[in-house]
Amino acid sequence: MDRTSVEELIAWRYAEEYQATLRFEYPGFQAQKCCGATKAALGYRRADAGGLFLEAYLDVPVESVLQDMLGRSFARRDIVEIGNLASCNALAMIALWARTANDLGSDAEIAVAVLTAPLRAMFSRLGIPLTEIAPADPARLCGNKSDWGEYYKNEPVICAGLIAEGQQRLTRFAARIERRAA
Repeated sequence: MDRTSVEELIAWRYAEEYQATLRFEYPGFQAQKCCGATKAALGYRRADAGGLFLEAYLDVPVESVLQDMLGRSFARRDIVEIGNLASCNALAMIALWARTANDLGSDAEIAVAVLTAPLRAMFSRLGIPLTEIAPADPARLCGNKSDWGEYYKNEPVICAGLIAEGQQRLTRFAARIERRAA
């Protein structure tokens, strides 16, 4: 996949949707292409590779919060952060989530992400369980908060989900999408 097209899609969607000016700062990425064009993209970072972006919103490391909220411990190597979600349409994003769950699920057990209210609602409609951890408070961020534009009006919340729990539902739904498109 072409990293430049991923960065361009993310920048365009955040500018269009939120009047935001963001830089793509994730070391890994996934993209969904259709007819040669990138239709959905996301970035990811493994927690054992260093600090996570969403930890700026937390008082303690994410694994401590997960243990408190889920009642079991997770090593940082078991946690992956998903971010910079962007798509041209919901179906492309769902197909991308399915592939990402399959690709990352063999190396990580739990995904964490900052999700807006519309994305949380989409996960709910798909029957994918999420644990809401904490609101994403822009006052906790360093740097130029105005770069985020209208993003925080969409009630972003730090969420966590066990990858295996979402993987089957997403894969099944994505297969239905692909059959309809064929």
